[in-house]
Amino acid sequence: MRWPPTSDPRGTVPPRPLAGNSPVRRASKALVVLIATAGAGHAPLPVPPIPPAHPPTDQPAPVPNPNASAPPVKTSQGPRVTIQDFRAQAFDQSHGYAPGSRFETSEDRRNIQTPGLKVWLPLQ
Repeated sequence: MRWPPTSDPRGTVPPRPLAGNSPVRRASKALVVLIATAGAGHAPLPVPPIPPAHPPTDQPAPVPNPNASAPPVKTSQGPRVTIQDFRAQAFDQSHGYAPGSRFETSEDRRNIQTPGLKVWLPLQ
C-alpha cells in the first residue's frame, strides 16, 4: 500500500499524520527545553571575613619616598661594543590569524634573529 493513499475503497481519505505539531511532540520539545535550560543549582557563597572591631594603628600606611633618586649610571669614557638585536618591533594586526595570512619577510620568518654589534664611541 502506498503512503499517502489516494483513496480508500470506501471513498474516504485517511487523515495525514501531523508533522511536528502533535501535542505529544510539543510536550516533549517543551520538556527537552526545560531540562536543557534548568540550572543545576548553586553552592552557597562563603561567609566573608569579619573586619576587626579596632583596626591596627601601630603601623602607618606605606608612602613613596619623595627624596628617592635613581641609582647612579656608570659612564665609561672609552668605546663600548655590545651585542644587540636590531629587529624592529612594529605593531602587528595579524595576531590570531593563521601563519602566512600576512606578508612576512625572510627576517620575520626566522625564529632567532641574527644579532648585530652596537659600537658606542664617545666624541669628547
